Amino acid sequence: MILLVANSKGGVGKTSLATSILAELAKTKAVIGVDLDSANRTAADVWSSQRTEEQGRFYFLSGDIKEEILTAANDYDDVVIDAGGYDNAELRAAMLVADVILVPLRVGANSNIDSFRKTVELIEEVNKYREKESVKVFGVVTATPQIGSNAEVERAIQEIIEDPLAQPLSVTIGDRSWYGRAFDAYLGLTEYESPNPRDKKYVEKAKTEFMAMMKEIFSE
Repeated sequence: MILLVANSKGGVGKTSLATSILAELAKTKAVIGVDLDSANRTAADVWSSQRTEEQGRFYFLSGDIKEEILTAANDYDDVVIDAGGYDNAELRAAMLVADVILVPLRVGANSNIDSFRKTVELIEEVNKYREKESVKVFGVVTATPQIGSNAEVERAIQEIIEDPLAQPLSVTIGDRSWYGRAFDAYLGLTEYESPNPRDKKYVEKAKTEFMAMMKEIFSE
């Protein structure tokens, strides 16, 4: 499978999800990560600097990347692509060859709703030129509160439900601090253990959400 994590806006959770997805898949599969973010390269340069290929790591690609991604898909069980937060030729090429596109929608500002809509509109535009069958698009709400829900969460969920192309995941992704701590330790979320015992229940909740997301994405 070629899985693309994409949004036309930064700061919505793309790299947090992409690195943790790759690390989880690497436990049982031969996988490779592709980082398309030329501005930051955090997945390729920072997170991957302390990981082996067997543990899952990202490599930066730019330019005419279509054939390189397709070659990687033949050599590995899964390819996970972390896109930059902007529309460019590399993102469109990745959309052309992806089997699944995961679009995070962060709870909060109206700009997050707008970026979700723009990303899905771009997927629809690129779909016209696909040689493969139609891509499967999942929307997932990120940065939800640890306890309960609120109007902003419901608005984000409804935005995905009402979109004709995106399929909403039944799980939402909560407090991103655990993803950040895992990233800083060069780990995926499910590899991370907090040194503070009082954090255990929150970390376990985050892991449960994450694994529910993985199950939905990779169920077929």
